[in-house]
Amino acid sequence: MRLPESDAVGWVNGTEVRVAETGIPLDDPAFHVGLGVFETVALREGRLIDIERHLDRLREGASRLGIDSPGADVLRATLAKAERTQAASFGWVKIMLTRGGRWIVLTGAMDPGEEGSNASAVLLPWRRNPRDPLAGVKTTSYAQNELGLEEARRRGAEEGIWLNTRGHLTEGCTSNLFLVHHRKVYTPAVGEGILAGVVRELAIRAARELGLSVHEGRIRLKRLEQAHEAFLTSSLRGIRPLVRFECRAVGDGAPGAVTGTIALGVARLRRSRSGAGTVTTRPETKRGDRR
Repeated sequence: MRLPESDAVGWVNGTEVRVAETGIPLDDPAFHVGLGVFETVALREGRLIDIERHLDRLREGASRLGIDSPGADVLRATLAKAERTQAASFGWVKIMLTRGGRWIVLTGAMDPGEEGSNASAVLLPWRRNPRDPLAGVKTTSYAQNELGLEEARRRGAEEGIWLNTRGHLTEGCTSNLFLVHHRKVYTPAVGEGILAGVVRELAIRAARELGLSVHEGRIRLKRLEQAHEAFLTSSLRGIRPLVRFECRAVGDGAPGAVTGTIALGVARLRRSRSGAGTVTTRPETKRGDRR
């Protein structure tokens, strides 16, 4: 994922500006105490993917932090502009809402080789707290994730895996975690303090459609250490086989057959899912009607 150049186009409250002009004032709570939420949406072949679920999660997170959210149609109109403006066919669009009443949309490119690439991970020395008020919110208070990634890279890995204060596996710094053992699929439950990932949801659905048993719950570290396969999910990188953990091979150290089959199922769902593709305006729905 590459950050946009300072002279690239962005939007602040729906108005087109240069990225260098999208600065957040010092008195905005998103800047000085991290009271902001964001979503990063994959752009593939010039189209935004899974946009409606991202907008739903953005509104849910904003509501939890007391942040006013612009109407969905207003956001969709700006996202449609971003979709048309991004020169790269393989990239991303980020939406950020601040407690100070601003919303910003930025676009950027990424290396296609990042999607679906093999990954390695290490166990981080810190713990997630499932009772943290920010648990499950994609917030701009992102320092702990960045520190986790720095720790993983320092130890020669791409991702860091968190335990929670109960001693259970949770998630990566930028991904959700899945394990496969005897063709059974395991993933930490949302109540363990994880972000309910958009692609995580699709991976669970794809696995069940394939007739696989999926367990969402409390997962001990030993389950990962003994897994036959493991994979990570994220909106930008899709399904990434986790082939090494703590410098040891996961399973036989190569992408597994179950992981590959689920990845194909997720790709199919992302192509056919309502809301994937060019952003279109649809009528507003009441909060309780979204599902």
